[in-house]
Amino acid sequence: MKRYLSLILRLGLVAVSVIVLTGIVPISVAQMQSGDACPIIGGIPACYIVTLCYAAIGLSAALWRKPNDRIFLAGVVPVLVLALIGTSAELWGTPTCPRSDTGWPLCYTSLFVGVAIAVTYFILRRLERLH
Repeated sequence: MKRYLSLILRLGLVAVSVIVLTGIVPISVAQMQSGDACPIIGGIPACYIVTLCYAAIGLSAALWRKPNDRIFLAGVVPVLVLALIGTSAELWGTPTCPRSDTGWPLCYTSLFVGVAIAVTYFILRRLERLH
């Protein structure tokens, strides 16, 4: 039972990463074309960082046999930090984050998804250590 749950959690993490990437890659492409699709942090567009980070999260979940905590943390920590900074700025009245078609700040979604991914991954790793 634990193995099936572990498999479901891993596949879920990969699926969520792919879904997020289908949303963030167009923003990164728009940034390449126009230069104003996402905020710049230290000379690097934040959407590029987030794209690489979600790819690392998906990769860490897709690699079965080895502990991939470093790859996962390299992806999730920047996502959470950037989402928290962006969400804080938005809540304080400074529009910072790219918006959905409805005007929703995407950093809110990234913060929610990042926390959900982190919790899921740590549950997954605990399950894997138990069997």
